[in-house]
Amino acid sequence: MAEVTPRERVWSAIRHRAPDRVPYHFTCTLPARRKLEAYFGTTDLDAALGNHLAIYSVRRAAGLQEVRPGFWRDEFGVVWNRTIDQDIGVVDDYLLKSRSLQPISFPDPHHQRRYDRLPSFIAANRDRFRVVSVGYSLFERAWSLRGMAELLVDMLEAPHWVDELFDAITAFQLSTIEHIVQYDIDAVLLGDDWGHQRGLLMGPRLWRRFIKPRVARMYGAVKAAGKAVFIHSCGKVQELLPELVELGVDVFNPFQPEVMDLGETKRRFGHQLAFYGGMSVQSVLPFGTPQQVRAEARRLMDEIGQGGGYIIGPSHDMPGDIPLANMVAFIESVCEA
Repeated sequence: MAEVTPRERVWSAIRHRAPDRVPYHFTCTLPARRKLEAYFGTTDLDAALGNHLAIYSVRRAAGLQEVRPGFWRDEFGVVWNRTIDQDIGVVDDYLLKSRSLQPISFPDPHHQRRYDRLPSFIAANRDRFRVVSVGYSLFERAWSLRGMAELLVDMLEAPHWVDELFDAITAFQLSTIEHIVQYDIDAVLLGDDWGHQRGLLMGPRLWRRFIKPRVARMYGAVKAAGKAVFIHSCGKVQELLPELVELGVDVFNPFQPEVMDLGETKRRFGHQLAFYGGMSVQSVLPFGTPQQVRAEARRLMDEIGQGGGYIIGPSHDMPGDIPLANMVAFIESVCEA
């Protein structure tokens, strides 16, 4: 009998069939990555760890230009200060200082530099589940241009301006999706943080007014092409899960135990949604012992992974303050299962 590939294993989990083992994917920040690369003696952590997902980031492929030490400009012209946070950074200066799109011009969503490495990425990952990540898919791109506080006020004071901004971003992302689904990939990951630790940043009414109809178009475009829809949204957003199911989402990430009961959420939605994440980067990984980390990993695989519908991983990219012994305990306990 042929060995089950990671790609087949993930598809089984997404289709809510119990795979031969729980699929997994480990992600980490740059400081944590350096620790793991030194420990495993390689810079190819995906291969060393046997990660089941292969992720191609359109945003990264578009490129960042270092405009001065530690400050990087993205394809929209937003400059990110990465002098402290090397992975994402913070916006140095918001481009939309008034309620007008005139100060900026959107990049070309079909520019070949965004996709020129996709064919080789696909060829190198035939046995892995191939995901193309479209980060900053709507709300995050809007606030990175306008400012978080300004955008939230705009939603109340100038809804027609927010419609204009969001429609422009949606059109850009739909063009991106139209391009990437032509490739031999399995899924599109749309990243857009809507929550904080206590609820939705904009509240459910404004989410439904501004965000839901537009992400519905994005998800629909992915589904129409026969690809799976992965979404990433940090925070306490579980009140949206019924609507995300309605919109055709297949996999929800990051599945944070600090903001939702993982067992109850899997029981309620596990027949319709698959979940990816679950291992706490806020409590167990940074503050537990290696033995506690191993026990939690086993529990997640045994309980949440039962019957499929689960990809185990950290509840977000593992930060650098997690003890190396705990990261290794997590990785080994999952890989040896």
